[in-house]
Amino acid sequence: MQARMRGAAIMAAAALVLTAAGCGASGLSQADQQSADAMVLTLATAGGPDGHSAAQVREFASQVKELSGGSIRIELVLRAAADEAGAWDQAVAQSTEGGDFDMALVPTRTWESEGVLSFTALSAPFLRASDQVVAKIVAPEIAGSMMAGLRPIGLTGLALLPDRPRMLFSFDGPVTAPADLAGKVVRAPGSSTGYATLKALGARPQSLAGELFTDALTKGTVKAAESSFTRAGTFPRPSTTTGNLPLYVKVNSLAINTKTYSHLAADDRRILMEAAAKTREAVTSSMVHTADEAAAYCRSGGTIVAATDEQIAAFEAAAAPVYAQLEKDSATRALIAKIRAFADAPDGAFDVAPCSPGA
Repeated sequence: MQARMRGAAIMAAAALVLTAAGCGASGLSQADQQSADAMVLTLATAGGPDGHSAAQVREFASQVKELSGGSIRIELVLRAAADEAGAWDQAVAQSTEGGDFDMALVPTRTWESEGVLSFTALSAPFLRASDQVVAKIVAPEIAGSMMAGLRPIGLTGLALLPDRPRMLFSFDGPVTAPADLAGKVVRAPGSSTGYATLKALGARPQSLAGELFTDALTKGTVKAAESSFTRAGTFPRPSTTTGNLPLYVKVNSLAINTKTYSHLAADDRRILMEAAAKTREAVTSSMVHTADEAAAYCRSGGTIVAATDEQIAAFEAAAAPVYAQLEKDSATRALIAKIRAFADAPDGAFDVAPCSPGA
């Protein structure tokens, strides 16, 4: 399975890499010659050119260029896993572990399939963490211990970067009780804890990559999709989400193959670490507030409803077996408790107001 997913990622990226390498070296300007002489490191992500992950890797590449004076060039590989791979983030991760790519930006949920459990607290359901809480989670004081979990699989963590909360968007009215999902197909990216949560709610999670998702929407065979407000606003069918019931916190991890990293000069390693830190700061400070993305989702035709306290309690009760499994690990249990404490602070609560289409 790992070889197949790695192969899918390499095939998907090959055209991009060959295109970048296909230009001749004759007639180069001084700047172009400097770029040609630079050390090149590949950075892969499964996201397309318009997504959050693309913006984050571009920011990192820009920081590296500035800090290195152009002596290090980051070659970006977007959509680095073929849709057929299904587990697209896992394909990118495994290709980076194997040295096919030098670096990767993948969601932290990806690493569970690779046997890394240090990030699983971030996939715990219904924590309702605000943007301010996520900013605290990705700070080095907390992120460092999570990224240390990558070492046994041959990767070195550079930074954690905030992304958007993952919501459940329904195509057939609001989901306000677990019974609304019983036996229904929910489109969701591959994630051990994410799938365990959806199954605990009675749903049937499937990756439905590429056109499979569009076909399922057309046929009406998919009940809902796990996604972000921005992505859901582009779905071909209008959807509804429960605004005070986010599924989990999405955070992206920037990592480098440890063999590649160890072969770099000390100053080059410093540059990559500093660029990663500056990228985290830039991404955190420039992220659009979730409340604003939610409002834009409604303006594009979406609907946001609010669950009652009793309805939230029913979802939390259904997800209790997921927590029982997660909290068997003491470090995960401690991090979940810390996130809850952050969320209970005055600025910590996840706050998305209900709204109607066009509002």
